[in-house]
Amino acid sequence: MVILNRSPALVGRMFRSSTPLISPLRYLPTTPTSALRFASAKAFEPIEKSAYQKFSDKVKEATFIRPSIWLLSGVTITILTTYSYIMAAQGYIALTDEESLQAYTPTDPQEIEANNYISSHPLATSLRSNPAFSEARPTLKIADKYKHLSFTAGTLAGPGKIVVPPLTFVEDGGKSMVQIFHLGEQLCGHPGYIHGGMLATILDEGLARCCFAALPNKIAMTASLTVNYRKPSPAGSYVVLKAKTVKVEGRKAWVEGRIETLVGEGEEPSVLVEANALMIEPKQAATLKKIIPDRKLEVRA
Repeated sequence: MVILNRSPALVGRMFRSSTPLISPLRYLPTTPTSALRFASAKAFEPIEKSAYQKFSDKVKEATFIRPSIWLLSGVTITILTTYSYIMAAQGYIALTDEESLQAYTPTDPQEIEANNYISSHPLATSLRSNPAFSEARPTLKIADKYKHLSFTAGTLAGPGKIVVPPLTFVEDGGKSMVQIFHLGEQLCGHPGYIHGGMLATILDEGLARCCFAALPNKIAMTASLTVNYRKPSPAGSYVVLKAKTVKVEGRKAWVEGRIETLVGEGEEPSVLVEANALMIEPKQAATLKKIIPDRKLEVRA
């Protein structure tokens, strides 16, 4: 109760009056049943919407799209995207392992020097003569029109970077693998030293490639990769990646590997990076294998 005039006479008259001037209690329910009815009536009493709310309702009605239409649109887009991908992927792998060895002709002086050194290195010649190993240049197997979409076969390839396509030797059954690289000056983190992320990228792809043949459909994706850096890797140097598959269980393969300096016969290499990884073949690998067939297997068949 608000008293606007605080004069003693008015206050006295109010308290002396048998009927209060303002009595809010007379409108409140006095029994539990009436209290319930009162609360229910007030709770469900319609509230007049503001002009803004009315306008918002009209906009929602005008722009409403049924969930079934959203679902149909999503399915249609997925089908069209998948179809486009399948059609494009049919020509993604253009060469066999054997063909990839003849697909590279260096023209830059740095490329010519690096290619001759790698191809004639004692490690390469010894692996080439071992019947348990097959030789290839995997980055050259990708069709030219798709190489710009590949990180290692396109973006990182060329003079000053991965100077020549690495020579790769894979042991039968995916037991082990050896790759020889020349890493240029444009791959540095700190000036003069190869970026650690570059070395991790090489290990990521190399360890996966090592275990391809050990998995049912010869496809693997990296589930985990642990990298331990041992020494700085000088830019403009030759390195070799060595990997081996240590365990295979169904669609899973555990692989270990390291990057070390490429040295001459009788010399002790320096280990630059070590890594271990868990590679998993996707559940859809059998379908993916049909979309992107292995040309090497087709030729042998």
